[in-house]
Amino acid sequence: MARWTLLMLLALLPAAAGAGPVRGDCAAPAPNTDLGHCSFAGISLAGRDLSGARFAQAQLENADLRTAVLIGADFHGANLKWAHLNGADLRDADFTGADLFHTTFDGARLERARFHNAFMFGTNLLQVQAAGADFTGAYLKDVLFDEADMSATRCRGCFLRSGGMAGARLHGADFSGADMTGIDAEATDFSGARLVGVRFNSAILRYARFHEADLARAEFTHADLTNAEFGGAKNLPPSVTEALMRYFGAEERR
Repeated sequence: MARWTLLMLLALLPAAAGAGPVRGDCAAPAPNTDLGHCSFAGISLAGRDLSGARFAQAQLENADLRTAVLIGADFHGANLKWAHLNGADLRDADFTGADLFHTTFDGARLERARFHNAFMFGTNLLQVQAAGADFTGAYLKDVLFDEADMSATRCRGCFLRSGGMAGARLHGADFSGADMTGIDAEATDFSGARLVGVRFNSAILRYARFHEADLARAEFTHADLTNAEFGGAKNLPPSVTEALMRYFGAEERR
């Protein structure tokens, strides 16, 4: 009888493992629970530990999640317009398809977080730690990444027009095919980054560093390249070479 009971329990284990998080209590949210049916619009969850919680499709507009611990949380398709996540720990969190209109992440930890196809118009990510994060396909107009660590991030095909990333670190990042027209990237470090086909037209790139970066088919029309560094850059476009020659020629004539 005991052997039969044991076999029954073992048979149930795979089903239990794949069942996902249990339905959470909206009035008392807890880690590793499903809170997708909840509305936290305008509610403060600041400082809470909600690691592993599932917020897919949840209403979090104008919610206060400052300094919350949300490691591995799932925000698939969630509404986070105007939400505040300053200083939150969002390592390995998933924001795929989320609405992040004017959401604030300043100072947050976003290592390995996923933002696939997220809507991020006017989102603030000042001084975030986002090494290994993935923004592929995200809409990032007017987004601010100033002084952010975005080493080894992926942002292939991103729309990054008119935003800012002054002083950011993009060591080894892959921004291939991104539209960065008009972006302010003064003193940004693109060393070792893959920037194939990136549009830097009219961008501010003063003092930017492109050491060992791959710039195949990148466009720099009307970009400000004053004091930009391209030592060891690969596939340097002719327009950049010409711009640098004009700059150094003007310096010699002074």
